Amino acid sequence: MANRTTPREPERLSQRWTLILLSAFVAGAVVFALAGPLAALGAAGATALGLHQLMA
Repeated sequence: MANRTTPREPERLSQRWTLILLSAFVAGAVVFALAGPLAALGAAGATALGLHQLMA
């Protein structure tokens, strides 16, 4: 019986999550410039949650 060893590579991030995280970052950056850090965190979180629900 052969010893099966596979290289341990981390699983790649799906394109869907790449798009969600990139969009959340951009939304957070825009809101940060306009309204400050707390609003930016809210906008980034809401964008990520909304896109996750929309694309699921």
